[in-house]
Amino acid sequence: MHPFRRTRRTLALRLVASFLALGALAVVTPAHADGGGGGGLDADATRIASAGHALKWNWVPPGKSLRFGHAETLIHAPLAKVRQLVLDFGHYRELADSITTSRVVGHGPDGSTDVYIQMGVMNNTIKFWNVTRFAPLQVEPSGIEVVDGQMIHGKGNIDNSETMWSMHSAGPDWTVLKFDVLLNPGLPAPQSLIDEQLRDSAMDAVNSIHRRAQGSKDVLPFKG
Repeated sequence: MHPFRRTRRTLALRLVASFLALGALAVVTPAHADGGGGGGLDADATRIASAGHALKWNWVPPGKSLRFGHAETLIHAPLAKVRQLVLDFGHYRELADSITTSRVVGHGPDGSTDVYIQMGVMNNTIKFWNVTRFAPLQVEPSGIEVVDGQMIHGKGNIDNSETMWSMHSAGPDWTVLKFDVLLNPGLPAPQSLIDEQLRDSAMDAVNSIHRRAQGSKDVLPFKG
């Protein structure tokens, strides 16, 4: 392959991954559970606060066959405020600088929401887009709130994407927010590059919600 074409494909993959840290959810219970530091909801908050920053990694959720990017953060803001931002689909362009458009394009009788998302790369000479269908917010018995969405196949110029938001209250003024993203761009690339971009994209998404809900980017000492 010509070096320029290979470089262009790599750039496209990076930017698509950043773009798709946006939103669609398959409810995968372990993705909403403690990421490895304790046995309860407050243990999540304590673990993230102890790190002093948002956390990110890659994993294959149970029941899945591909690797997701995962990120989570602790926000000093009530759950209601975080929920409002997660469900503000029309302003998803604020999740990443490369997003040029996020627009609600339909509602289903079941309460689902279809969202058109577009990004521009290389000075908008290349555009990527998809329509993601978000299911209504679900509340699990544990109190974890889940927003589930997936790309509508045939409505986009990538092969597939899934993302997973979950959030729970860790006290009256504290919220733990987690985000998982899977991307199949239809472009050849090493798994290591895909992993890096997916976990970075997940981190960008939770950090964006964190800054707007809390008013600052810092993870503060937890006082739940």
